[in-house]
Amino acid sequence: MNQPLKIFIYSEYPSRSLNISDICEYLAGFGFQTEDRGNFLDFLDLSDTRLSETSEKLSGAVVDDISSDLEKLSVPNNGQLNSELNRLLGSEDMRGVLYDGYWLERVFHKALSEKIPLEFGDDYLHLLFTSRLFGTFEDRRYHARVVLMGVPSLISTSGLVEAPAKPREYYFIKGGLIRSGKDLSVLDEMYRGRYVEYDDPKISSIMRSYVLQAVFYHTAGKAFCDNKECCLYNSHWQEDVLRVQHDGELCNQCMKLISR
Repeated sequence: MNQPLKIFIYSEYPSRSLNISDICEYLAGFGFQTEDRGNFLDFLDLSDTRLSETSEKLSGAVVDDISSDLEKLSVPNNGQLNSELNRLLGSEDMRGVLYDGYWLERVFHKALSEKIPLEFGDDYLHLLFTSRLFGTFEDRRYHARVVLMGVPSLISTSGLVEAPAKPREYYFIKGGLIRSGKDLSVLDEMYRGRYVEYDDPKISSIMRSYVLQAVFYHTAGKAFCDNKECCLYNSHWQEDVLRVQHDGELCNQCMKLISR
């Protein structure tokens, strides 16, 4: 008899609206063993030397030019190193900084593998909720992502806000307001409710769907469903996120798969 999948959840200063307990309870409803391991850095319990090394690597994974693929880690200066250390410790806001997702994942994987070398493989899934904004380089530029599958799988609450596009007309109106020097706050008020905001109360509900995407990828090698009504559909627009990830459910086919 197959052992239930063990899912370990870590957090790195995600949105204040994210309720990890709610996510754990949701996954337990499918029969998965879940454990909230709290703050990622606290769990790793790094020495001062390893903390410094990790900060340096994370700082080197920052994307300065979205049109250029970060093929190797850059060499940060002292100011960048200090900022990254502060972000790790939670004393500096992570918003507005874009990381190469694959480099980010490699750095976190190394730290995890040194801490818990025996908790890897098909029976274990590691999920890290973070406020870091990360992207992948495709079609000659970086694109922000909400979720990146791997070990650990990364799920960004900032990516939920920044990656899926707002309605097309939003950008046309925004361009006009910028050219005319007008306040953009009126635009946000016009479209409020049609996109996810930072610390949006809907975030926990939406993140359930992204967690299931990571689960499906880990267990079946496929993260997304082609059914546009299934919560595993790969939404590229904010309105689709609200319609499918927030309000939608698993389609019958995906429900059968997860029931196995």
